[in-house]
Amino acid sequence: MKTRFFPAAMLLCCAFFAPMTDCAAAEPDLPILSVSGSGMVQGTPDQAAVTLGIVTRAETAGEAQQENAAKATAIRNALAALGIEDKDIKTEDYNFSPEYSRERNERGVIIGYTASNTIRVKVRNVALAGDVVDAALASGANTVRSLDFSIRDTDGMRRRALESAVKDARDKADAIAHALGKSIVGVHHVTENTGMFQPRQSNGMMMMKSMDAAAESTPLEAGTLSLTADVHIEFILSR
Repeated sequence: MKTRFFPAAMLLCCAFFAPMTDCAAAEPDLPILSVSGSGMVQGTPDQAAVTLGIVTRAETAGEAQQENAAKATAIRNALAALGIEDKDIKTEDYNFSPEYSRERNERGVIIGYTASNTIRVKVRNVALAGDVVDAALASGANTVRSLDFSIRDTDGMRRRALESAVKDARDKADAIAHALGKSIVGVHHVTENTGMFQPRQSNGMMMMKSMDAAAESTPLEAGTLSLTADVHIEFILSR
């Protein structure tokens, strides 16, 4: 029975696949049109991050540490009065070191101590960014190391940028196909490259400000942020 079934099975397979093979061979490859498209979207920042520096110097280690801690506490209290929650305030770096005399005959002699504390504040209401800076400086911070504006819904911006890039590619493809007397009948392959979202940064700002109550508030403009996307699409054209 096995010797009879094997030839029959082979004949059945050949009968089934032969028409498909002949059909594929008879169907010529359709022309492919490769087009690139780009898209860019802009958005208004809705949050900010402020990095503050507290540097204190004193003759004794205890005095330098205590003064730094007191200023850090005062800053936290001032930020809390603005509605900034504790979870949005974190210590990024703390450094404590002695200071040595630079005189030749006193090298190795400790003349004081420096305590440095870096605090990063997340500002969920971008309109409060200037108030946060003012309150921190008034409470003991002596540097603003960085200020970053960003947008929460980056996924939404990315989708819109990609949609714009695809539309740009399709518009180009339609124009080229029309000039060739053809039409687009399908899509063969798509690749995309979406740029990384970069917050707008101001680094290394030294915002020394008078403690005078009459001093003007710090104006901080969020401006706009942009995100770009690129696509490469291979369209199938009619014959």
